[in-house]
Amino acid sequence: MTTKNQLRRGPQDEMFARYYDSFYFPLHGWRDYEALSRGYGEWYHDCLPADRNARILDIGCADGKFLFFLKSKGYTAMEGLELSARLAEETGKHVDCPVHVVDDSVLFLKQNPSRYQTVTLNDVLEHIPKAETIAFLAAARESLAPGGNLVVNVPQVSVFTSLYCRYADFTHETLFTEMSLRQVLLLAGFRNIRFIKEKWPLKLTPRHLAYRLARWLWFSFVKLIYFIEQPGEIHPRSFQIRMVVSASS
Repeated sequence: MTTKNQLRRGPQDEMFARYYDSFYFPLHGWRDYEALSRGYGEWYHDCLPADRNARILDIGCADGKFLFFLKSKGYTAMEGLELSARLAEETGKHVDCPVHVVDDSVLFLKQNPSRYQTVTLNDVLEHIPKAETIAFLAAARESLAPGGNLVVNVPQVSVFTSLYCRYADFTHETLFTEMSLRQVLLLAGFRNIRFIKEKWPLKLTPRHLAYRLARWLWFSFVKLIYFIEQPGEIHPRSFQIRMVVSASS
């Protein structure tokens, strides 16, 4: 079910109107919903409400793969928020839940104060102009019910492929480190900020074990580079391609 909220036009509205055809589909549209759901499970293993009837808003829901994940976990009151009507249309083909198509996400959030138990941002915050980031996060906090939490999932800049990630999508505005992500969340009024460690499934196949070993060796090498180049400074604790953080209102 898609709802159209007649709000004022945001500055990036035109750019995202064609986002599905110009960028999203060639990179993500073909991905399998069930397989991607398993991937979300590796990150969202301890930051979602225990109550399966809790209201959850997925901002920038794209074609609904995260909403599909929530449905597979038994959640019944999830909603999507999307700037692109085309992406919202794709969501409706796979998930039966409200998807609000808006021109201004901040205004929608302010018009729905204290409504949601959890608000999620999957690959969204890096698209927000830097000057608007804190106000955007503060609006998300206003939409949370007392005791609710925001979950942010973003690419991080501490790894070697981050430069490609930054410029692969023309709508990317910035990438984050652990320190800068914590900083903007604190400035937006959040507290109890907690970085979530990826929970990998245990597989004893030679291929999986070889990959885990190669990954560990590579991360150890990257840590050594930081130690050599910035001795005595605070270094990243994680070198995975993305960060997931939970923060309470």
